[in-house]
Amino acid sequence: MTAVLLGHEDPDEWVLPPKPKGMRWATYERWVAKYDAAEEMLDTHLAMAAARLMRRL
Repeated sequence: MTAVLLGHEDPDEWVLPPKPKGMRWATYERWVAKYDAAEEMLDTHLAMAAARLMRRL
């Protein structure tokens, strides 16, 4: 069933799923922007946590 929904897309090769049929590009791009912002925040927090751990060593 999944192969039918994704077509020729390989889920292991994409960060975000392809835009669903019927979804407007503006909506999909908003979701991509939210994902990118959340990923940036996680990267920042990970770097801060790693820096705190390195200070303890």
